[in-house]
Amino acid sequence: MIKFSQIKDKIKNLGNFKSVKEIKKAGLRIVYNKKDDSYWLIEEEFLKPVIKSPRECKSIMIKQKELKYKVFMCHKSKTELKNTYALRYIEWGEKEGYHRRPTCKGRRQWWDLGDRSVPYINCNYLVNEIMRFYFCKIYVSDDFQEIYTSAYREILVAILNSTLSYLFSTMLGRLSFGGGLLKIQTYEVRKLMILNPKLFDRHLSDKVVKNLTRQFGCRNIRSIFEECGINPRRPIRDQEPKPLPDRKELDDIIFDILGLTKQERKEVYWAVCELVKNRLEKAKSV
Repeated sequence: MIKFSQIKDKIKNLGNFKSVKEIKKAGLRIVYNKKDDSYWLIEEEFLKPVIKSPRECKSIMIKQKELKYKVFMCHKSKTELKNTYALRYIEWGEKEGYHRRPTCKGRRQWWDLGDRSVPYINCNYLVNEIMRFYFCKIYVSDDFQEIYTSAYREILVAILNSTLSYLFSTMLGRLSFGGGLLKIQTYEVRKLMILNPKLFDRHLSDKVVKNLTRQFGCRNIRSIFEECGINPRRPIRDQEPKPLPDRKELDDIIFDILGLTKQERKEVYWAVCELVKNRLEKAKSV
């Protein structure tokens, strides 16, 4: 952790503050500007948590305190911002010419990103092994697809992260990036087949949500092969799938609702692992 004494000379608008405690008491936070290796004080109300990349997301359930980036989210005019630290930051941006950049100059207020809704569910659109659906009411970058729903949020996140949904999403995307990455566009996400959450009765809903919030959703997401208990270095169908316990618990609920036989359940694990393995191996051979 960087000490205040190490950065105080780099804080552009420090003023008379002598400690982090004083800064926080004034409702301010210290933010780092990577462009010129400087620091700024900005009102906390204008700083919102943001996820820039899926690499930051280790688990399905995202915790705000684990995120390191903030987005400057301010809808006020310069008049309304008079005598604020945020205004000084905006004025610095204008000196740097940010207001003339293509993405900013078309806005009524160039610094205003707009009054955006924050979804509860987000997913990556560039897929390595599996398409992950994250539960987090947090702003995200354009490396994500945003999914809006007013009901069944936790159930939907669980369904979307089931092995069956992984299979369907793997079949949807297109190979268009290096390294075997699968690209899935927004209109393709809309076509993704999932189990109707209305099929879950109260007991099953409680069971799925408990698994998501206490076990499956809170641990680190592993490779599809680890999740399914299959060794990619051996022939897929020569193996008995041994999914991780919490994944098996979730998958079995969905398989039971669909009435899948033991053999059909194996086919789901085999098929998704085969598709991913073949895609990644093909990319290596090109």
